[in-house]
Order: sequence, then C-alpha cells, then structure tokens
Amino acid sequence: MRFVFAFVLLATVHYTQASLFGGTKPATKDQALDDVIEEGWEYVTSGSTIKLAHVKSDTRLVLPQVSYGTGSQQQAVTAHTDASSTKNFWLVDSDSPRGTAIACGEQVRLVNSDSSHNLHSHSNHKSPISGAQEVSGFDGRDSGDLWTVECLKDKKAWKRLEP
Repeated sequence: MRFVFAFVLLATVHYTQASLFGGTKPATKDQALDDVIEEGWEYVTSGSTIKLAHVKSDTRLVLPQVSYGTGSQQQAVTAHTDASSTKNFWLVDSDSPRGTAIACGEQVRLVNSDSSHNLHSHSNHKSPISGAQEVSGFDGRDSGDLWTVECLKDKKAWKRLEP
C-alpha cells in the first residue's frame, strides 16, 4: 500500500538559532525562503533535523504525545499552526552516512526529536477523524516506519523547500 505524504520541508529561518539547524541566513520580511538558504545547504541530509509543513494550511506536522483511543492506540500525529513548538522537529534517519544528501527514492525514518518516536503508518488502521490510513508515533521500529522520498521535477535528491 502506498501512502502519499503531502508536506514539504521548510527552512528553519524563522528562529533565532536558525544557524544551529544548518546554513541559513537571517531572512528579511520581503525575502523569499529559497533566497536565504546558503549554497551547500540546499539538500536534506541524513541526520538533518527538519520541520514538515503543509503550505496551504500553514501547519506543521506534530506529535503532541496524545494517544489514539481506537485503532493502533499509538501516539496521534496531527498538523498544528504553532510553528515554534519543539514537537514539530523530525530527525531524518537513513542508511546513508550522516551529512549525505537524501536521494529521491531512498527510504528514511522520521524520528520526532521531542519523543524519539518514529513517524509510522498502518495499512490496517484508519484515522478516527479522516477515515484515511492512520499515521502515528511509534516507539518501536518496523517496516511501517519507512517513508520513500519522492521528488518533483526529476530531481536527484530531496531539496529543501520543495515537496
């Protein structure tokens, strides 16, 4: 079963400590996000800490550490408008050496930096809200944690600010 994950990576330029998250210059009010990413930091790499955002709704993927009452009964994953929450950060875990750009088609795990739970999907559980395939935070490790990176525009690697 294929699950489409329609969030894009945002640069972490809106934070005072943005340089800790890799190669961003301070953004001005009128400056586009893609203009503030320094050369050499354009790609998501193994070991990166990222935020995933749904651009149209201006929300971030978050693991609020509240469990589903039905289905898997694991931690619920939601989208939230609070861009400053520490529950928004996800570590990109792959078999590639740390610092290596994540190739299109590569499988990764996304580990919540606040709880260390993996972003997980179940083909046999439906979300109690949407009825779609359930996505949860899982404190174990199995094949439901693997997400395949799909890139647009025939790119070779997962580029920041692009779906």
